[in-house]
Amino acid sequence: MKRLFINAALGVALVTLNMACSDFLDIEPKGEAIPQTVDDYAYILNFPDLMKGGETYPLYLTDDVYLPDVADNEMMPGLNVKERYIQRLYTFDKDVFGESVSDALWIAAYQRIFYSNVVINRVMNATHGTDERKRAIRATALAERAFEYLNLVSVYGKHYDPTTAQTDLGVPLITEDDITQTNLKRATVAQIYDLAEDDLKTAVNDLPYKAVPNVFKFTKSGARGVLARLYLYQGKYKEALECADSVLAKNDFLLDLSTCQVVDYHGFIGRTDVPSKDDNKENVLIRLSPYVYGLSDEVFGSDELMALFTVNDMRRQLFFGDSIYSTVFEKPLWRPWLEQNLGVTTPEMYLIAAECEARVGSVGRAMNLLNKLRDNRIVGNTPLVAANKDEALKLVLDERRREFALTGLTRFIDLKRLNLDSRFAKTITHVVDGKVLTLPPNDPRWALPIPARPLRFNKDMLPNPR
Repeated sequence: MKRLFINAALGVALVTLNMACSDFLDIEPKGEAIPQTVDDYAYILNFPDLMKGGETYPLYLTDDVYLPDVADNEMMPGLNVKERYIQRLYTFDKDVFGESVSDALWIAAYQRIFYSNVVINRVMNATHGTDERKRAIRATALAERAFEYLNLVSVYGKHYDPTTAQTDLGVPLITEDDITQTNLKRATVAQIYDLAEDDLKTAVNDLPYKAVPNVFKFTKSGARGVLARLYLYQGKYKEALECADSVLAKNDFLLDLSTCQVVDYHGFIGRTDVPSKDDNKENVLIRLSPYVYGLSDEVFGSDELMALFTVNDMRRQLFFGDSIYSTVFEKPLWRPWLEQNLGVTTPEMYLIAAECEARVGSVGRAMNLLNKLRDNRIVGNTPLVAANKDEALKLVLDERRREFALTGLTRFIDLKRLNLDSRFAKTITHVVDGKVLTLPPNDPRWALPIPARPLRFNKDMLPNPR
């Protein structure tokens, strides 16, 4: 009966959140399909889709991706063989999904939010469980909801700007598990951030210190890691530094890629001894992309991105493959041999702490953190030196781009947040059919369009200007 509830909830979530149609009334599962016990609610949080988070397609808007106009065969990346919405993203089209194609990021995020809301609002009244366990399960759902809302507002809203966040439109803010809600509106960017912050701070109190049974589950460190990311995006650097440091105080492990032995698989560099998933101690919280390796085999690394890697940087060898197609286009194919974790990792915490130190703290510590990471990534790393905060900040931001190349939403969100700073604002350029196409800083197209169906069934929900 538990599975009946899960399956029914999935159908309800998709219908309600993508259509929000007032015709759908009293369709919540009844009787035995309703979760009753604490174990029922824990089971909901074990649903496989909750182990994922975010999407990778917004990266097609960035400066890390290169696609040739034409693919010679179906095994090679090329703009001509991509789905229409990918072509529209890469060419900076005002339209993306149109009226008929579903937006997977939106659907999956609100599905997971629906599950979280069911647990948040009901688990404390469940039977056969202690209050301590109920609070821990509720805390997991709160942290999950915050994680999803942070992704959503980063993709569909303007980036957080303290001068306009109170009026900038974000995404619909749904905290109830009432599936009959209609006439949904978009909350402001500030309201989404406030909810996510409150959820995470509340969750930290009741989450365990150690992940049980594995790091697919939220812990105190996992929630603090997401909170560090949230504060970084807000420009609250002292708060972000405090959270990142608290995570590193519990786990500062870095996988030493500099000692790895690589093997050539028909032109692709591989490594058989790389730990995966919860065996990799860098992972504080695992959230996989819809496909474990994200954009693997889907794109080439751009010239600008590849110029950031030295020949001794093991990330160059383990993230990219020099295939026959790389010879033709003189660009390496993105083919990582490390699973792409969109959750929380120790390298991210090192880089958040280093960026915050470079901005509001110690240049010396910023460089120490940065060089410790590089020592574990580059064979014979020569320590970087910065004379001042501006130099240190530039070095840290370059390292973020290397470390998170073509992974999740990181580069997409970094470009959006750095566009608010004139020192780093950047126009993205893609060349298609000999035409130079551009996406200027703070252009409305940086906020992806609200999907067509929610707009159609929620007349008070405003679209994004395009």
